[in-house]
Amino acid sequence: MRHRMTLSSNPRMIILVLFMIALPAAGILLLIFVGVFLGIIALAGAAYLDYTMLRFFRNHLKSWVETTDTELKCRMPDGELLVFSWDKVTAAGYFTQERGRPFLFAYREEEDKLVTIPKEYSDFEILYSQIKERTPFQELSLAREETIQDRLKEMLNIESPTEAEAQKDDPRSIG
Repeated sequence: MRHRMTLSSNPRMIILVLFMIALPAAGILLLIFVGVFLGIIALAGAAYLDYTMLRFFRNHLKSWVETTDTELKCRMPDGELLVFSWDKVTAAGYFTQERGRPFLFAYREEEDKLVTIPKEYSDFEILYSQIKERTPFQELSLAREETIQDRLKEMLNIESPTEAEAQKDDPRSIG
């Protein structure tokens, strides 16, 4: 089943659309009431910001998450395609954050790939149940300053590259 981010699943995107409309309107008002020079600068800035936000909006609407019997596929907003075979998922679960939005995650230690899936994707509950039944699923909460990467390192006893280098250079270490 394919899950997408839509305006109905993420109503906050409407704020982005309204902001995109408000920017050129503000530029036109400045053009009329303040002067041609400032109005043209404001319109140029508004056009650039609208273009940037439109790309962001389009890329997020083109992203998707798909589950099959054998794998989890994710088309990221930047266009990258991540594929996780269910049997290769090292850790998966549902995170809630203090003052943050909940999300699902899947991590594959073999290639050090992590995907986080925010609640804004369509049929999130179905996606939740599909990931839960096919992976080593955990429900966790993050402290305010804690990141998912920190928690995964702690859970899976993964050393960061700097820690591994320090241990390798330490004369007391074995190996």
